[in-house]
Amino acid sequence: MEAGRVVAATVVDHIKPHKGNKILFWDKNNWQPLCKQHHDRKTAIEDGGFGRG
Repeated sequence: MEAGRVVAATVVDHIKPHKGNKILFWDKNNWQPLCKQHHDRKTAIEDGGFGRG
């Protein structure tokens, strides 16, 4: 929710980045629903721009 707005989730985010670990990738306890905008923002912060340091 941002500024009182609720937006439907459009992607499944990995709470802890899996970095290629297939077990962590498929662990449903490591999933959270996010809208694409917030997923992209979170990923860029965690990965330094989608994996680009």
